[in-house]
Amino acid sequence: MNLSRKRVLFFAEGATMAHFVRPFALADALDPDEYEIFFYTPRRYLPYLENKSFTVGELASAPGEQMLANMARGAPMFSADVLRNYVREDREVIRAVRPDLTIGDLRLSLPVSARLEDARFAMIMNAYWSPWAKRYAILPEIPLTRFVPPRMLAPVYRKTERLTYAVHVGPINTVRKENGMPALPPDLRLMYTDADFVLYPDIPEFIPTPGLPGNHRYVGICEWAAKVQKPDWWDRMMADPRPRVFVTLGSSGPVKVLPALLRALAGLPVSVLLSTSGRDLPPGASATWVAPLLPFTETASVSSVVVSHGGSGGLYPAMAAGTPVLGIPSNADQHLSTAFLQDNGAGLGVRVEEASESRLRRALEELLFEPRYRARAREWAAVYARHDSGTLFREFLRDAFTGRAASATAGTGREP
Repeated sequence: MNLSRKRVLFFAEGATMAHFVRPFALADALDPDEYEIFFYTPRRYLPYLENKSFTVGELASAPGEQMLANMARGAPMFSADVLRNYVREDREVIRAVRPDLTIGDLRLSLPVSARLEDARFAMIMNAYWSPWAKRYAILPEIPLTRFVPPRMLAPVYRKTERLTYAVHVGPINTVRKENGMPALPPDLRLMYTDADFVLYPDIPEFIPTPGLPGNHRYVGICEWAAKVQKPDWWDRMMADPRPRVFVTLGSSGPVKVLPALLRALAGLPVSVLLSTSGRDLPPGASATWVAPLLPFTETASVSSVVVSHGGSGGLYPAMAAGTPVLGIPSNADQHLSTAFLQDNGAGLGVRVEEASESRLRRALEELLFEPRYRARAREWAAVYARHDSGTLFREFLRDAFTGRAASATAGTGREP
């Protein structure tokens, strides 16, 4: 064993699969002769770590369903009680491992626990949450937007967004105060990027951040997919000459839109491939080709359109396959990702509250029959291919451990 190996500790939050996939893709890109890897994640993801050279541990995590329910009613993702428990667990693991660097994905407790343990740490967070990225004031789905058109509420939201952000930053500020730390400003962007280092699982061409400081790094899209066996209908599906539409709402997409979406698709000359992600379909939702999971990259590459929740976990692999996307966003993260998708010309978005059969059909027809979307998606695929996550991450670690990647001033919460 190489006793000079650097110890890298990963915390993969369990809210959705994306928060496991990204740190796992980075950890898996490291040479075990050079790095000693410790990977903590909720129990449901542990099977993916079998036969890896990592030291693996189970991480307590709030149920993803609870986090999504909180977001759906406009509440903070994690309560102060949850964050207190996270801090205690983080500190125990950090003390046991004694890492040279700790990396967390949506582990919002880490800025408190790592600093209390005097441990250097990095946060994985999408670049559209960066204080240096283009800012959008997009009202996410909340109970009120189900009754009042979001376009009518948008002007009010733009004026009250800072108050909304303050509510979401409140629980972590409560825990910070209890541990003698200054409060963060009422800005989600600053809460999500409060770290010694920030790693963006994105590419700078797609989400630019002019003037970015040296402790913020892009690490590519961290592409990884579990090995999924093709269903027995795959060859029959491939023999169908019609254009294919791949519907995949993942673990956090709004399955309630499926009946309207599938009715819209039924009126088009397409073959529909539906991945349920193991979730129950609502009444009235059916498609010809259905499987719990499909090999994402291969399915996207043989499809003309991918329909997803619009978040980066479904958007980026489709872009890498050169396929345009219809995003149906509900939460704030998905809305931001979809906004950049539309800005970059490779897809369209339809809010979940506005996802009627007719509106979805119009969007699908545009993506299917306007060649510019497919052409733009293929251009982006070539750009994505130039950014290898493993290479970028290894470069970051070498710089971090040799002092060439400057750390941030801890806890300043300064805006650019």
